[in-house]
Amino acid sequence: MKTDEIRERYLEYFRKNEHTLVVSDSLVPTNDPSLLFTGAGMNQFKDSFLGTGKKECTRAVSCQKCLRTGDIENVGRTAAHHTFFEMLGNFSFGDYFKREAIRWAWDFLVTQMQIPPERLSISVYEDDEEAYAIWADEVGVPAARIYRFNAKENFWPANAVEDGPNGPCGPCSEIFYDHGESTGCGRSDCDPSCDCDRFVEIWNLVFTQFERLDGGVLTDLPQKNIDTGMGLERMAAVMQGKPSNFEIDIFEPVIDEICRLTGGRYGRDKGTDSRMRRIADHARAAVFVISDGVLPANEGRGYVLRRLLRRAVSDGIAVGAEGAFLYRMVPVIADVMKVPYPELVARRENIARQIKAEEERFGETLAAGGEMIEDLFARMEAKDRKVVSGDEAFRLYDTYGYPLEFLVERAAARGFQVDAAGFENEMSAQRERARSASKIAGDIFAAAKSPVHDLASKVPSTRFVGYEKTRVETKVVGIIKGDSLADEAGEADEQVALVLEASPFYAESGGQVGDMGVIRGDGFVFEVADTHKGEGLFLHVGRLERGRVMTGAAVVAEIDFQRRLDIMRNHTATHLLHYGLRKRLGTHVEQAGSLVAPERLRFDFTHFQAMRKEEIRDVEHIVNGVIADNLPVSTCQTSLEEARKDGVIALFGEKYGETVRVVRVGEVSAELCGGTHLDRAGSIGFFKIISEESVAGGVRRITAVTGAAALEEVHRLEDRLDEISDVLDAPRARLVERSREVVGEAKRLRKEIEGAAASKASSAAKDLLSSVVDLAHMRVLVKRVDGLGANDLRRLLDGLKGEDGLVTVLGSVTNGKPFLIGRVSADLVGEGLSAAAIVKEAAAEIEGGGGGRPEMAQAGGKDASGMDRALEKALGALKTADGGMSGG
Repeated sequence: MKTDEIRERYLEYFRKNEHTLVVSDSLVPTNDPSLLFTGAGMNQFKDSFLGTGKKECTRAVSCQKCLRTGDIENVGRTAAHHTFFEMLGNFSFGDYFKREAIRWAWDFLVTQMQIPPERLSISVYEDDEEAYAIWADEVGVPAARIYRFNAKENFWPANAVEDGPNGPCGPCSEIFYDHGESTGCGRSDCDPSCDCDRFVEIWNLVFTQFERLDGGVLTDLPQKNIDTGMGLERMAAVMQGKPSNFEIDIFEPVIDEICRLTGGRYGRDKGTDSRMRRIADHARAAVFVISDGVLPANEGRGYVLRRLLRRAVSDGIAVGAEGAFLYRMVPVIADVMKVPYPELVARRENIARQIKAEEERFGETLAAGGEMIEDLFARMEAKDRKVVSGDEAFRLYDTYGYPLEFLVERAAARGFQVDAAGFENEMSAQRERARSASKIAGDIFAAAKSPVHDLASKVPSTRFVGYEKTRVETKVVGIIKGDSLADEAGEADEQVALVLEASPFYAESGGQVGDMGVIRGDGFVFEVADTHKGEGLFLHVGRLERGRVMTGAAVVAEIDFQRRLDIMRNHTATHLLHYGLRKRLGTHVEQAGSLVAPERLRFDFTHFQAMRKEEIRDVEHIVNGVIADNLPVSTCQTSLEEARKDGVIALFGEKYGETVRVVRVGEVSAELCGGTHLDRAGSIGFFKIISEESVAGGVRRITAVTGAAALEEVHRLEDRLDEISDVLDAPRARLVERSREVVGEAKRLRKEIEGAAASKASSAAKDLLSSVVDLAHMRVLVKRVDGLGANDLRRLLDGLKGEDGLVTVLGSVTNGKPFLIGRVSADLVGEGLSAAAIVKEAAAEIEGGGGGRPEMAQAGGKDASGMDRALEKALGALKTADGGMSGG
């Protein structure tokens, strides 16, 4: 049975059993900034499990995209570990409980999947008599195949009773597929707790029925929930009779492509197989993470992505890949996953570009890491040290992405060893940090109830009427002051949020800022400074200008329409800018972020080089052409599936429900969007780009203005031209010609000044030669020359450049700041003398630091009073070095 069929059968089975089908959340959690990535199917149902906010349904089923890196070192080594995977899950929020969850799970596996019952084994929490009885007495599983395990194995969170955390928790029951005695350790008493491959966990049923209190006390929850999770890849391996997840239908083409790209063979060498499985896993994870809007970076989610890609590249090099190769796998991954995730096919070019760019950056990093390693080896040789420490190896790996095996190979070639055990200790510490940062555990439920949560459980969601109306008669259904609900608010309250039954105010979302305006009632005026939303409620944030407001008060809510109109101009223009960029630069351009404000718009998009001036101008022409044509702007509601069929653009990394809103501008633009827009493009008036810049690798940013703001930008540019005309004393028509004349004159004068300075420096340098001291093997010039800046000192040294056998150290204090500079002639550098070492030693006396090369170095400092001591120390060091040379 194909993986796509298993997924569809599962979703359809629970849909028939009255579960609401909920689409997968993004890998970047939509409403939970506490998590780096979505790691389980239950993440998006957090509020439903807590019993807070709006409960959209009491039964749900989903296939959730997940990413976990806590066990990343096991990926490739075992048959069933992944970073990215799909989790099938059915959920109950205060509806059904153990009996239904267990019976449905068994029925699905035995009747829908037709797994022989004797192949299935069950584990339950050792004290969960209820679950045991259902499995044994109602389902009929023999006692010999039901195992009782402790809280570490069969409680969620693990060991919660003893170790915490406080909060919702409960026993769990796991279903295992038994491959039989011929697989695994071969022991007759082997059971699901064994680490061998005989028993594979395919489904976990969590019964959230308790709340843990201090001291490990468990009390019954008023709402008992069901949270289940089935690994789709593991289930596919069972159904397809494969010993490893990496041999199922959605992985086999990927492994084949890796063999083609690297010239390797799968199935012949354990080490090679492990690397190829890891490449397949990490490449697949990267494709999905980038598709959900994450780009490689040095922190947060982007850093996780970067590490995944670099680990895969390292493995590729080890199995024979030459140059960038991962990006070539994107079309294969997109093709095998296209049924559930058609967006991968549409975005594969852009995803491939991102991956290729990161591969090329990593190539540069490896080269830089190689230089770091050579520096490390040089320091080790100087100290007669033979072992690269675990900490040094880990820093090369963690900071520069330099693989341990590459380091071991280079070290061996130079006669060094690497402390691999120390490296593993550092890796273990990092893995523990990763688990702590990404763990799902009970702390996902630890957030205290907010006033918005409380209010959302008492009143209906705010009815938004802002698409049709700018003013509405409504009533106040909630008042929030600080972090609590209130019955009333007055002028003394600094910041208040009013929640209305219906509202024309657009709440900040999708890059569009929230509306401002006024809410009036009997005896009070409330100025709205911003509008936000949460839990289905619109929060009108501001303060009372006059009077007092009470819950239940009848009000008139009215937005600042002129401000809204400016926002609508910029939002519709943003869609046209997206269209213009894709038309001029290519369809790889995708929105990567935006800000739609009344005074300007900002648009981040995927592109891999700075736009040329003519490209920017072409995009402006395209957008202003649509404005001149005054094309109509229309909106409609449709299904997500129909919108995709129609080629409507869905935004990078955004999660959409089953019903979506489409905004069209004539026949040129169609995007999924919930924002407010004009009726016709002509109302934008005029569009002008004011800047284009880089904001991240592969992401550019355009800032633009429209309407009156665009006209003001043109006026500003004209004013600058007039200022330049006045400065250069030339009319606008001659500005370029006059500028060239001025620049030419400046270059001529600079050349004359530099020539005079060089001549003066050469003369001064010759005068300095009278202060040279002859030692046995060198001549030394150590001199204080106050009042000269760094450039002047360098010119003095240049005047002495041709002198053999000479070491020069000059010191100057200018405006209270000390500065040292030194030069060693080439013949003395060959004798082992270093200007960097001499200057560094002397700089300690002026509380300074610096650097340079053996032939020339410089240093600034903080303590000008130490200049004479610094020069004395330099002279002393040179005499010592000269003595050592004569002693040799």
